[in-house]
Amino acid sequence: MATIKDIAQLAGVSLATVSRVINQTGNVSPALREQVLAAMETLNYQPNAPARSLRRRETRLIGLLIPQLNHPFFGTLAYAIERFLFAEGFRILVCSAEEDADREVEYTQLLTRQRVDGAIVAPTGLALDWAKYFVHANIPIVLIDRNLPDIAASRVMVDNWQGGYQGAMHLVELGHRRVGLISVSRHSQAIRERLQGAMQALHEHNVAYEVYEPSVETLQQYDLGFQAALKLLSQQPRPSAIFALTDVAAIGVMHAAVSQGLAVPSQLSVIGFDGIELGAYLIPALTTVAQPIEQLGYKAAEVLLRRVGRVQAEHEHIVLPTQLIVRASTSMPLLAE
Repeated sequence: MATIKDIAQLAGVSLATVSRVINQTGNVSPALREQVLAAMETLNYQPNAPARSLRRRETRLIGLLIPQLNHPFFGTLAYAIERFLFAEGFRILVCSAEEDADREVEYTQLLTRQRVDGAIVAPTGLALDWAKYFVHANIPIVLIDRNLPDIAASRVMVDNWQGGYQGAMHLVELGHRRVGLISVSRHSQAIRERLQGAMQALHEHNVAYEVYEPSVETLQQYDLGFQAALKLLSQQPRPSAIFALTDVAAIGVMHAAVSQGLAVPSQLSVIGFDGIELGAYLIPALTTVAQPIEQLGYKAAEVLLRRVGRVQAEHEHIVLPTQLIVRASTSMPLLAE
């Protein structure tokens, strides 16, 4: 097996020059670089990737810390990030905090022990304890989906406020005058922004609305949507439309409507938020405010790779637009309200 010494002898250069070419460090003239690469090809030399990574203090590992792996939105997001980073020669460690701040801290400690080159994080809530471990280890992070304004980091988000406004305006334009809004979290910055945008649209057009917020954090958003809808539909007069702030909760709403003998959308319009693939295959298909989930993942990975190894690089803040996708679960109210 060829060694660095063999390459140096064949190329007529020093061992230091060969090392700089292999590890892509220091300054080597184009001519010498070509000599070394030609010698490597002649000798069929394959650099030892793990050893090279250790010398350059790189592991080619990226951490991905998300709130809930079995949620369709976060599952799709993780898939997009993994696919992008794998093509770039990186491997990822996926950690699911399950909306638990203590688990979030434990996984952060794990990722720092594994010496990841960087991390993409969708925080569980407003707690900042986890961030100090990345800061102390000089590991760059990118926040995705959920923002924490007090953390100095790059961010890739969607315009959640505008998405909430957009979804509520769809119901306003259809003629709905009583609307139920279902939040799924008291701590998620993204959900709060969606709720604020929706309430603003309804307020501007004098539409009556009722907000359901869970009393405790829960991972069971299907059931949350179901129970929230039952509560909203028990009111008199009941809402003619419900805007659930995730598609998963909206699916629960549709099941609740059926359980109460209400036809969707003629007796109850339902709209969700996220744009998960399942929504298009429901009967009726779910109207949704769609996030560009794959683009969100790709952008976050791109931003992180620009920061890896560059501690002084400026933080980036990217905001992607949402898109209203009108399907069969919304229509004009059956009777004038």
